[in-house]
Amino acid sequence: MLQNYNMLFEFMEVLGKKWIVPLLVFLLLYEKTNFNTIKKRLRLTSRALSKKLKLLEAFGLIEKIILDNPRKAVYTLSEKGKEISQMILGFAANVSK
Repeated sequence: MLQNYNMLFEFMEVLGKKWIVPLLVFLLLYEKTNFNTIKKRLRLTSRALSKKLKLLEAFGLIEKIILDNPRKAVYTLSEKGKEISQMILGFAANVSK
């Protein structure tokens, strides 16, 4: 039981980090997109975006899909990431009522 609370606390801590929620919602809306598009649209630095993407990938919320060339990749939400992003949007819709 305590382990579940620790996992929940750690997950909530990740969601509270700067840019995580906007990044999840962005990927929900754009489905598959590359690093530069995310960087340009969200106005993030390369370093900040790279750190956030690696964190989300480590939690299994996004997937990095390598295309023909290792320097070409797109990011997309995993099934778990889609569920979480949709819950966030639902929560925001209920709060704004």
